Amino acid sequence: MQPLIGIALVAMAAFFGYLGTRLVERLAPQLGLVKPPNERSSHTRPTPRGGGIAIAVITVGSAACLALLGAPGFWVVAGLILAIGLLGFTDDLMDLSPALRFPVQIIVFVALVWAMGALPAIALPFGLEMSGLPLGIVVTIIGLWWLNLFNFMDGIDGIAGTHAILVLLGAVIIWAIQDADAAQAPVFWLALATTGATAGFLVRNWPPARIFMGDAGSNALALAVFAIALATLGAGQIGYQAWLILPAAFVVDATVTLLRRTARRERPWRAHRSHAYQQLSRAWGHKRTTIVYCLLTAAWCFPLALAAQLWPGIAWPLVLVAYAPLIVFCLWAGAGQESP
Repeated sequence: MQPLIGIALVAMAAFFGYLGTRLVERLAPQLGLVKPPNERSSHTRPTPRGGGIAIAVITVGSAACLALLGAPGFWVVAGLILAIGLLGFTDDLMDLSPALRFPVQIIVFVALVWAMGALPAIALPFGLEMSGLPLGIVVTIIGLWWLNLFNFMDGIDGIAGTHAILVLLGAVIIWAIQDADAAQAPVFWLALATTGATAGFLVRNWPPARIFMGDAGSNALALAVFAIALATLGAGQIGYQAWLILPAAFVVDATVTLLRRTARRERPWRAHRSHAYQQLSRAWGHKRTTIVYCLLTAAWCFPLALAAQLWPGIAWPLVLVAYAPLIVFCLWAGAGQESP
């Protein structure tokens, strides 16, 4: 693929991501997307949500363009991102129950893992390995958790958008450092186009946010990141360890919070404000907390992910090195503690 075409695609994604966000922002009252804060909210005034549908539509459009330019497999990716984005937008409008959302999420992720093809085997202790159907099942479960934790972490201004941008840019940089031909691959430009669309949305979502991402955006963005991860894993361009490390700040916060709440026998799906980032935002404000999470990803997770990719012999120990301090940080911040 010609880099100039890719650059034009990314620029258009950013431009239309911004325009689409402004359009949703303007139409939000008529669409019923302006609702009062609830018990999960970290905001005190009604603000439009669902602006992330612009990210979903532009990412789908980008995948479709790449399919037309010679990556026919991207039609499936585009269709699945569209499906999960529409599910999220319906949830933004109607507050669907988990009993309705979860079966659709399962179908989408099973279809995605099947469509992306075989993944490299994972070596296990005692000379064993995980591959084939067992690996596909595990990856599907991880994908479902990633989708939902990304939604959980979209609770203050700018945090989900900046995290997705940094994770995707980190992956692109890691790929480009070790492969001079990385820019020839369509998935390379899908990652950057998704980044561009998210950046266009972030202009209106940066603290103080004028519009929220909503489930439409968080669902579509999480699925797009996961699809890009599967594509690069399958092609041997980026390893499992790097992909585990890059989003570690979000993964740890959501997982520690869930485990501590479950230990208190709270229902996992009940609305709450006890994530580490939510606890910190009450003391530090949205902007400072979002910047802290940006630094955790850019200054801690990215270098370790790069090291894991460049030195595979120590890649799994580096995953532990990446996660351990983040667990301590989230416990210190009060992840999972009862919130006021």
